Amino acid sequence: MDVPNALYSLTEASDQLYFSYHVEENRFIYLNPAFIDFFDLDVQPTIPLLLAMVHPEDQKYVASQCEACLSGNTVGNLECRIVRRESQRYIRIFPYLITEASGRLLMGCAEDITTYKSQLNVISKHNAKKDSILNIVAHDLAAPLGFIRNLSTLLSREASNRENAKVREYSELVNKFSLRCIKLIKDFMDHEFLESAGVKLVKKRIDLIEKVKIQTEDYLNHQAELNKQIYFTSSRTHIYVDVDEDKFLQVINNLVSNALKFTREGGKITIGMEEQEHHVLVTIADDGIGIAKKYHATLFERFSDARRTGLKGEPSTGLGMSIIKTIVEWHDGTIWFDSEEGRGSTFYIQLPK
Repeated sequence: MDVPNALYSLTEASDQLYFSYHVEENRFIYLNPAFIDFFDLDVQPTIPLLLAMVHPEDQKYVASQCEACLSGNTVGNLECRIVRRESQRYIRIFPYLITEASGRLLMGCAEDITTYKSQLNVISKHNAKKDSILNIVAHDLAAPLGFIRNLSTLLSREASNRENAKVREYSELVNKFSLRCIKLIKDFMDHEFLESAGVKLVKKRIDLIEKVKIQTEDYLNHQAELNKQIYFTSSRTHIYVDVDEDKFLQVINNLVSNALKFTREGGKITIGMEEQEHHVLVTIADDGIGIAKKYHATLFERFSDARRTGLKGEPSTGLGMSIIKTIVEWHDGTIWFDSEEGRGSTFYIQLPK
């Protein structure tokens, strides 16, 4: 059996896109029919011609991954958008560098994943709706309940000072039932995210800097009202990473929210992003009250005793730290922190690129 001829027949009949590019000669030496049909080619293509078909937002990423492959690095699933006429399609590319006596060959295959991406988008929209409902539960319902509880506590003290037993009794009932509702909401939030452990993440490549800026825009725009200084720093203009956008941004939102709750008026909070060789590092730092040493070892445990109200009595209504750690680990990431009581805290999240 002639294996090369059999492989040639296979690639010629395949729906996947096969290619072979001679680096030194700067030309494609093989393109199968599926490749030619997908890109609608009627001339011998060049790298610049194909790169021009890549969506402008993806071009820099694709070029950098190709350079990495030519440098001998292993490049995994390279996904990008291709713009053809008025349509947009997604492809996933698997490039390999082969060195032969005649020179270096950039070979590989690609597949059209447009339908797959479309289905993921539908799932993502459903997840976004679910998460928006959870946000309503966590913030629009729980926050007012926390405020009511604080007012009832003050009312109870005032009634006690005035020796008004009936008012004190009623205010204590309000306090009791609002606290019960807050606990119910918190338990529901924790349960929902723990149940999600069996659900596959809907990952997509996003510009993390852009998305985090949008996520924290309200905080940045209301620094005066919050009486806090909020800064955003990054090592690059754009940093791309594959994440489940809804879940990961909720982690960022909760860490920033915690920093706000435990930072004194006039304090400083810094959200930082740094692109490393193989990872992306996200930091949320504050100069608030810090975390007592006795809580450091158990902070990420599910039933940690480190939970506490904010400096203004804000209840804990967001994700617990154990859930935050779980979501980060779903992304093959790690989370840790440095903190000194009275001097602030810094949380670090490291994600693979």
